[in-house]
Amino acid sequence: MRSAVEKSLELCIHSVRQVGTDCVEITSREGPAFFVRLSYLRVVAPDAVCEGAAFADEQADDIIRAGQAFAVEQKCASLLARCEQCRAGLERKMLQKGFGKEAIACALDYLEGRRYVDDARFAAAWLRSHAVSKCQGRARLTSELLSRGIGRAVTAAAVDAFFAEYDETDLCRKAIAKATRAGRGGDKLLRYLLDSGFSYKMIRAQLAREP
Repeated sequence: MRSAVEKSLELCIHSVRQVGTDCVEITSREGPAFFVRLSYLRVVAPDAVCEGAAFADEQADDIIRAGQAFAVEQKCASLLARCEQCRAGLERKMLQKGFGKEAIACALDYLEGRRYVDDARFAAAWLRSHAVSKCQGRARLTSELLSRGIGRAVTAAAVDAFFAEYDETDLCRKAIAKATRAGRGGDKLLRYLLDSGFSYKMIRAQLAREP
């Protein structure tokens, strides 16, 4: 319950303009205009958002949060147009921009539901691009995806699919050649290969093949 001295949150609508099947532009009586995806509303009925309507407290907050969620959606869409993004990465970037957690979750649920955001697709794309410049093993690639907020099941499936296409022992041999050219040998070479995610058994087997 609000105290007597706490100011009530109010929103009075001056005009509403339809800008899409599920989107409207709202101009408040105070002047600022903002966009809302009507499906983001949780408390206010979409039909109630009309010229001359006035909302307070929970209802006003619901409309404002929906407007913030739409702003998050547009920011995320801009990032997704450049390259694949994972949900955790987008959430982190939106928090850094100052958006609230509720608005971020609402927008990401929408984008995920329509597969604009897809962690499995992101993981596959990240692994493919990573393979171009890096020679790393299963353990390192798994760790890298988990650190980016990809779930364990999605990570495991993506890494399995990756190594169904790429031979890990071949990557290990390439990593050995790359490290050797850089002057690594002995314990330094072993530590480098272990840090690169190859198993001790695989490393020893491939080093034994070296002339």
